[in-house]
Amino acid sequence: MNGTLFKDCTFPPKNEALSTGKDIIQLKTEGRKWYVCGVADHCSAHQMKFVITVLAEGAPAPSPPPSSNAHSIVSSMFGVVMVAIVAMATIFA
Repeated sequence: MNGTLFKDCTFPPKNEALSTGKDIIQLKTEGRKWYVCGVADHCSAHQMKFVITVLAEGAPAPSPPPSSNAHSIVSSMFGVVMVAIVAMATIFA
């Protein structure tokens, strides 16, 4: 998925969708990775989507942007949890 599809909550083709709840995402290349929830209107109505930025090896981690409301804080926490899960999955894979 790209940034435009992410912004518009457009879903990937069915053969690219992750749907088992136990899917593993290998983050082998640097760059931005976009993910949206394809259940009902979760993406468009509830903003259930996140982006992961994979940095080059040795690159310093960027500072998170300041949050201005509770929704941003919850979204940020969700993103942090997802990044931690993906990182652990790649370490133990």
